Amino acid sequence: MARVHFVVRRHLSLPARIAFDELVDWAGHADWVPMTSVVIEAGNGGVGTTFVATTGIGPLALPDRMRVESLDADAMTVHIVKIGPVLTGDVHLSVTRPSASTCDIDWDEDVQVPYLPAFLAAPVAFAARKAFEIAITRMAKRARQRV
Repeated sequence: MARVHFVVRRHLSLPARIAFDELVDWAGHADWVPMTSVVIEAGNGGVGTTFVATTGIGPLALPDRMRVESLDADAMTVHIVKIGPVLTGDVHLSVTRPSASTCDIDWDEDVQVPYLPAFLAAPVAFAARKAFEIAITRMAKRARQRV
């Protein structure tokens, strides 16, 4: 089992509240995370909500089951726990507001990946970071089009 940890920090020309609302629209992640579908298992999006984000194609798809552990809409922070059976670990999301029309997003993901040799953890973390950089760019573009 390998520990895969990556952090994505992005400065966006997007109001913070709009960015946060996009981030916590769990089903909406399927619109901007490539090759991903999302099924809400339980909950209304807030604390206790469980969902599965499946990324990939056919037999290469990876189901990622998660639970919203905490969500503070005022502070624009979220803690998600990956609850297996494949991936376990934590995701911390935060949005800050440097100005009225811009925001900074921090996506910090720390997961345990079974069957992944430890020597592959760094390349997988690099690839995951790049994929989420692209996904956040797509999210921002989608949000700007909707505003």
